[in-house]
Amino acid sequence: MAFNIHKIFPPMTEEQMQKTADRNTICETLRLAYKDINDGKPDKAKFKLRVAVRMAKAMDKKLRFYNRSFARNLFPKKVR
Repeated sequence: MAFNIHKIFPPMTEEQMQKTADRNTICETLRLAYKDINDGKPDKAKFKLRVAVRMAKAMDKKLRFYNRSFARNLFPKKVR
């Protein structure tokens, strides 16, 4: 039985994707990558996506440092 990720995490609206932040957060990096894709700049978007993954992994590592079981039931298991 496969799960539908969109039911668990509905996508942001187009309007929400246009908001900006004055800090370099994961969300802001993803918004900038989204904008680059819309602007026809896939290479810039790929780079920003790679940065966002690095940021997410660093955050995950820090959260696990403070609480080893924080994500135990946060995400559903993948079905292969």
